[in-house]
Amino acid sequence: MESFIFTKSQDDNSAAMPFWSPRNMSDYRFDEEIIFSEDAKEKVRKPLGKLFEGKPPETTERLAEYIRERKPTMLIIVGDFSAKELSRIGIHADIYVVDGRVERKLSEKFTDESAFQVFTKNPAGTISTDAANALKEAIRSGKRAVVYVEGEEDLLTLPAIVLAPLGSMVVYGQPSVGVVAVEVTEDKKREICAMLRSIKRE
Repeated sequence: MESFIFTKSQDDNSAAMPFWSPRNMSDYRFDEEIIFSEDAKEKVRKPLGKLFEGKPPETTERLAEYIRERKPTMLIIVGDFSAKELSRIGIHADIYVVDGRVERKLSEKFTDESAFQVFTKNPAGTISTDAANALKEAIRSGKRAVVYVEGEEDLLTLPAIVLAPLGSMVVYGQPSVGVVAVEVTEDKKREICAMLRSIKRE
């Protein structure tokens, strides 16, 4: 099956992504750890974008077709399972965020040895400053990148949306339901920033 990727070349990590610009980055500052209460976790359990309900491979095929149709500026995939499933059918992201777990259980970690690699820590139920800065580094690198997370990557979907260039798409799994694709717009960035500010005040 023909490979589908959103950088200049799947194998050319030296080629800068021409679409990234600082003005596309949110002014939200991840300058302190954000800790999520149980109530706060409930807020983010609702799909943040388009939900593809069901199980793979059917959901994977529908999501892949949607990605091909939308042609996002940058594709960010959060989660080992989504990364493996989409790679299996030729959809390769610009940025991967993985922790070696699927629904909290240890699994074979997604790897891409040819990609720029960033390592970070993010405790369960938090967005750490270290992890947010690692995401920013990966996005700014201009290369296909994998962010390897010690801890949990689930909540890093939120800074991924905030930090991604406009026109990007962030894909993540919705446990026991399906998979979600979030199109990054100014309105979506504002929505997530407002959510994070509200959670910090709790």
